[in-house]
Amino acid sequence: MVKYKLGVICWAICCLLALTFDLGAQQRQSDSMRLKQYLRNKQIADSIQKAKSEAYKAYKKPSVNVVTYDSKGNKVQHGMDQSGRKTKTTTYVVPAVLNRPFSPDTINKDSVQLKVYKSKYRLQVYHKGKLLTAYKCVFGPNCTQQKMQEGDRRTPEGTFTILNVRGHDKWEKFMLLDYPNEESRRIFENAKANRLIPESARIGGNVGIHGIWLNGDNVIDMKHNWTDGCVALKNKDVAELSQIIQPGVTQIIIYP
Repeated sequence: MVKYKLGVICWAICCLLALTFDLGAQQRQSDSMRLKQYLRNKQIADSIQKAKSEAYKAYKKPSVNVVTYDSKGNKVQHGMDQSGRKTKTTTYVVPAVLNRPFSPDTINKDSVQLKVYKSKYRLQVYHKGKLLTAYKCVFGPNCTQQKMQEGDRRTPEGTFTILNVRGHDKWEKFMLLDYPNEESRRIFENAKANRLIPESARIGGNVGIHGIWLNGDNVIDMKHNWTDGCVALKNKDVAELSQIIQPGVTQIIIYP
């Protein structure tokens, strides 16, 4: 009987130990699972944070603006990051300059400057350093060359001052330039010294800006060079231009 009780007690102890071991194993397995879950969640969180950090750095990365111009003369600005990847493209449409309207009453005549580009057949008007408008124009037959002497029908290049503005019975208006000035005389004397013109040549004068005969505007449009060296505009254009000229002050720069 005693042996039987001892056997029962041993069996109970073994069962208790087995149960304790099993519970410990389950606890260890649960702890291990929680650790794995923690590490996995931390890995995911770290990945998300890294992605956000890289995205923020890419957003904050300084960009470089590359400016080009399209076939219409519009300014095109390309934003690029440091890797050369385009981030943004902006097109700035340039308003048409040719015969751009303006109000002469709003113009300070002392702040007007003219620029003539013979190769482009353009007279540009600047007000306070900014391009105000532009006109088509023509010259003499040898317009691409520098004037050297009287009768060569060339338009002089350089900087000149408009001396006066007056009406003209054939060409609407006439604006006289201070040709020949000191620069013109230097060019003339050098041409003589280098025997590019005859010793008897004279420097000439009476060069200016004027209009054209009645109904002759198409000659300007066709770029037909017909003057003796003056700059010719359409009559309505020379009439408009004459309203913002300050005689003795307004300068004109003539380029090849």
